[in-house]
Amino acid sequence: MNITRRHLMAGSAGLAGAALAGQQAEAQSRLNVGVVLIGPVGDFGWSHMHDQGRRRMAEVLGDRVNATTVESVAPPDFDRVVTQLVRTGHRLIFTTSFSYFAPTQRLAPQHPGVFFENATGPTTLPNMAIYNARFYEGRYIQGVIAARKSRSKTIGYVATFPVPEVISAINTVMRGAWSVDPSMKVRVVWVNAWSNPAREADAARALIDQGCDVLCSHTDGPAPLQLAEQRGIFGFGQASDMTRFAPRAHLTSSVNNWGDYYADRAKAVLDGTWRATDTWGGLGSGMFRMAPFTNMTPEEVSEATRIRDAIAAGTLHPFEGPITRQDGTVVIPAGRRLTDDEIRAQNYFYQGIDVAMP
Repeated sequence: MNITRRHLMAGSAGLAGAALAGQQAEAQSRLNVGVVLIGPVGDFGWSHMHDQGRRRMAEVLGDRVNATTVESVAPPDFDRVVTQLVRTGHRLIFTTSFSYFAPTQRLAPQHPGVFFENATGPTTLPNMAIYNARFYEGRYIQGVIAARKSRSKTIGYVATFPVPEVISAINTVMRGAWSVDPSMKVRVVWVNAWSNPAREADAARALIDQGCDVLCSHTDGPAPLQLAEQRGIFGFGQASDMTRFAPRAHLTSSVNNWGDYYADRAKAVLDGTWRATDTWGGLGSGMFRMAPFTNMTPEEVSEATRIRDAIAAGTLHPFEGPITRQDGTVVIPAGRRLTDDEIRAQNYFYQGIDVAMP
């Protein structure tokens, strides 16, 4: 198995080196797969887990695939990176961020012989699939746990960008918290980055100073959780099991699992069965799981486990009505639930969330 990784920063020479050129000769005998990451492999979160998925694909398919990972690709560099991957014979390209959805949708029709897979997004194209996990299910569990642990009745949320997948996650934390205590509040600070440890720490610090004593984070690294540890409060990890970064503060994490999906999709290209699918797997699918519940009483662990199992079984749905916006407008009444399209299009906050839409 030949695995090539290139670390690309803005202004670098990119992927034009001889190592990638040599892969063109192998294109007929194996599948060249590109993995484009929004952050560094060493973020210990989102990008790290996509790289773990690439590793799992390599284990499953062996010499049938050759993978190239490109790290820390800022959106302005995206077209250049993807175009170079196409030119060097990569027939399957995973673009692993919501920030890449629009440019992937634009580039895919220009390269009909290449299969694209974008992590998150609302629509597919003939040669572009989308995939994601239902992370909101884990956020609901976090909201339940946070409501049990918080003395100030105020949860802090370190948020990235005001896009639907982040908005729905914040809303679901609120739903979980209110299922325990309707007096709970959620405060939000935007960092306007997927991975920026300094900004993440500043946001976490601001939330703690505002009285939040449990932190959720949508960013890609452990900085908010580490600050929670320093300040003696609780927090949740993101994308990977972050217990080791904050052993006294960590409550649980949503742990991503992309490896089986990556292997299946690469195999579909090799077998000629690839189709432009829309995959959105929940706790019951194995696309993500909850890390062990830590720093919790036996009663709290029992409740969190019960909620987790009910969501996985489909007997509890985090977007069951009634749902009410901040301004009191009813979105849906009791007895209904949001559809997948409605969840993906959320552009409003629930009652109890203390932030204005940017």
